[in-house]
Amino acid sequence: MTIVSNIVCKTAGVAGLSIAAYDAFAMAKHHADAETTKTSADTFESIIAAERSNSNASAVTNAMQQKVADLRMKNPIVPIFGKMKGFAEGFFSSLGDNIVPIALSSIALAAKGAMQKAGAWGLGIYGAYIVAKEGFGMGKTAPVDE
Repeated sequence: MTIVSNIVCKTAGVAGLSIAAYDAFAMAKHHADAETTKTSADTFESIIAAERSNSNASAVTNAMQQKVADLRMKNPIVPIFGKMKGFAEGFFSSLGDNIVPIALSSIALAAKGAMQKAGAWGLGIYGAYIVAKEGFGMGKTAPVDE
């Protein structure tokens, strides 16, 4: 019987960590896309503002400013840094939000004996709580009721 409970506890631990890792990666992708868009929009705004504010009315200065603006608009580094920043922000934010299931999964996976079973039971209870709260809306107030 101990072998079966050990397998069940380890399976629960692996499943919990897998779900947390999947959620972290999905949120990282979402934040990366949003941050890329935000960074590109901010860059576009600063480029247009710089391009539209000539300090003198010179045809040469205007042409130079237009070429520099085109070069800055096509710069591939700005979106890459925005994507990296957003990915890291989303990944670590999701890991922070999922600290309870990560801890319980780690206990179920790494501990032995009663502690391992407590981690698996805790993970199951936490999962049931999340399904009841987020899935069925128990304990949540609708925005309309506020």
